[in-house]
Amino acid sequence: MALVGERGSPELTETQVIRMPAPGADDISLGLLEKRCTSIDPVLPPVLLVHGATFGATLFDLPLPGYSLISRLAGMGRAAYAIDVRGFGNSLNGTVMDAPPEAHAPFARLGAAVSDIGAAVDLILEREGSDAVDLVGFSWGTVTGARFAAENPERVARLALYAPLCGEVNTMWLDRITDPDDRHRLVPGIGAYRLITKADVTQRWDADLATDDPGRYRENGLPEIVFGTFAALDPRTRSQVPPAFRCPAGPLADLVSVFNGRPLYDPGRLTMPTLLVRGADDTTATDSDARRLLSAVAAPEKHYHVVAPGSHFLLLEKNRSQLYERLVDFLGPTGN
Repeated sequence: MALVGERGSPELTETQVIRMPAPGADDISLGLLEKRCTSIDPVLPPVLLVHGATFGATLFDLPLPGYSLISRLAGMGRAAYAIDVRGFGNSLNGTVMDAPPEAHAPFARLGAAVSDIGAAVDLILEREGSDAVDLVGFSWGTVTGARFAAENPERVARLALYAPLCGEVNTMWLDRITDPDDRHRLVPGIGAYRLITKADVTQRWDADLATDDPGRYRENGLPEIVFGTFAALDPRTRSQVPPAFRCPAGPLADLVSVFNGRPLYDPGRLTMPTLLVRGADDTTATDSDARRLLSAVAAPEKHYHVVAPGSHFLLLEKNRSQLYERLVDFLGPTGN
């Protein structure tokens, strides 16, 4: 299949941001990214991508040639969408995110995220005249996406979980985000949202690499591009010292449960064809958790692939083409 931009490859529209109300929150407007092929293959359902705990939907459409998963999927001949859950990216608005972080509890928890995904699916199915979507989740988005799929199997044709999380004790993450006196509670002092600096982006990514040489995994300057992309979506970035963009803290509260070995969805209710794919060096979405998840998924058609080398952020690394192709193969006309 031709890559976007090759001679003879399908033409794509520019990425658009569709606005929609957040369920149950009159003060919040959600942003839904849309990119579509000008020649839609009627066999292919629309696809919806769901982001992780720190970076919103624009991570799937980085403004750098060759770094747009949403373009790669649209280039198959389909409509591709990516939702910014409330508080993230193009959905960074509303009373809670505009208040000081200490004024509210961690924002955008699992229930709200699943509601936002549901609203996006409803809109997509109406726009496309489809009965179901293909759903792709990343990291925390595998939790929220799988929860939605488990509760609405008739609206999800196929489910792809990249950097899949289910429920496994992960001491490294418990040390990072929980109260040292109570590993079942988020660390004290985290309010509605976090502030993410350029140094935070680099340090988080580097911590997941199995080498002191980031160049083995990624091109130079990628953390700076990622930071700049999300900083540009937050009008308050430059008022912070150092510059930082806001990111809801609710996902961390959800991950406390996940990393204590308490799943937030039932894999036994995932009856649609399911793909799990992760980077071999990912210390967040581990091989052991993925294999237990694969065993528990009820779907008769299920697959697990590992890409090496690759970290949690394989999506943006030199080996990203392997991730892209796994998704393209699985989400093709017949699946794989």
